[in-house]
Amino acid sequence: MKRKTKCTALAAAAVTLLALHPMSGGMLTAAALQTAHAAAQSGESGSDAKNWTEDGRSYKVSTKTDPLNMRAEPGQSSMIITTIPRGTIVKVFRTCDGWGEVQFGSVIGYCAMEWLTLVTEPVTEPVQNPPENNRVNNPEENEKTIFRYLTQTLGFSSAAACGVIGNIHVETGGTFDPEAHNPEDTGGTQGYGICQWNSGADAGYRMEELQNYSPEWKTLACQLDFIRNDLLHNNYLISLHLYEDMKALGNTEEDAVAASDIWAARYEGCAKWTYEMRREKSRLYYSQHCGNAVQWSDVSRKCIIATQSGSLNMRSEPSLFGTILLTIPKDTEVPLTSVSDDGKWGKVEYRGVSGYCAMEYLKDKSAVQNPAENVVRGDLNGNGEVGADDAQIALNAYAERVAGKQMNLTDAQIKAADIDGDGQVSAEDAQLILSYYTAKNVSAINVTWEQLLRK
Repeated sequence: MKRKTKCTALAAAAVTLLALHPMSGGMLTAAALQTAHAAAQSGESGSDAKNWTEDGRSYKVSTKTDPLNMRAEPGQSSMIITTIPRGTIVKVFRTCDGWGEVQFGSVIGYCAMEWLTLVTEPVTEPVQNPPENNRVNNPEENEKTIFRYLTQTLGFSSAAACGVIGNIHVETGGTFDPEAHNPEDTGGTQGYGICQWNSGADAGYRMEELQNYSPEWKTLACQLDFIRNDLLHNNYLISLHLYEDMKALGNTEEDAVAASDIWAARYEGCAKWTYEMRREKSRLYYSQHCGNAVQWSDVSRKCIIATQSGSLNMRSEPSLFGTILLTIPKDTEVPLTSVSDDGKWGKVEYRGVSGYCAMEYLKDKSAVQNPAENVVRGDLNGNGEVGADDAQIALNAYAERVAGKQMNLTDAQIKAADIDGDGQVSAEDAQLILSYYTAKNVSAINVTWEQLLRK
């Protein structure tokens, strides 16, 4: 938290564990990874063993800005199981072909050695998240405890709680360990706990405040209560209305993403480049905790894009935060294939692309008069008049057709532009529209389309 701004054997073992114990989000628990590690150690062949060099030393994560990816297997295409913050001290068991078998807290995986720097001086503190007095950290149980506290004690919606949990996931590297400790966080300060509260004046002495809060400051229960106390009594957070704004959020995926951004900005004070990471994790936990909140029904009907003006965004997911895949012009007819049971989103297809659009702008074709059946001849921009700009639109569409491109016109615009009735939008149509406009508005001649076509 920053107030200011081999090989084969392990892969096979991990795959076997996933097949026997599938987990949401595709993420392995620490226990599962260590079981896979043990299975790989016992099952590797003699030739595999020769490829690895035993190490056992401590290294420091030396990425430039981003955290370091830990993967399930040694290879860039392997699944990312967690990330390790820059500056963290980790233990490397052995190395092979530029990859190291690394322990981060209770998780074991593989990291690229180019981002690990050997610690030359003796490390006085234990490796990250050390076991003390046989302490066992359980990420899944901790995550559930945090979710219950946020929803039941603080009164957050499930979606808002997922936004906070997405932040905690990134801060702790997915361990949810209240003793997660980064001895050299951003700016040379120390970070501690589920929110990585930082030390020193530049960070507002947040770690020191946590330590002074209670003798039990290393426990999850105490850190959650510290957050509650912060939200209710910290003048800085009160002036930001953080607690009220978090409680006001609804229970949709959009609210989860909004909560993620609000918490990252106002409580964590983190760098904006980490926002998308936190949003991604918030969506993941939303799907786990709220995935059954919205169901989908298959449909098969035609709809008309009924925006007030302009085009409708098609998104990669049913959320205002989804990536815009393309835009669909007003009055375009599209097939609707499914609708969310809350009636907010529909899945449509346009130009061979499938995506999601807001249902408020999708009207059943049967309930809407087909715009192509009631158009003003020559009026392509839909303002009720024939103008020089209409001629320009027709000419541009013709140029696109000649170039082998698809004309970006609706059925209604195509019908309005086809003045000579040959079924095509041509340069002649554009010329006729311009002649009609010039005669009516420049020369004040009451000409008709039929008169122009006879000339």
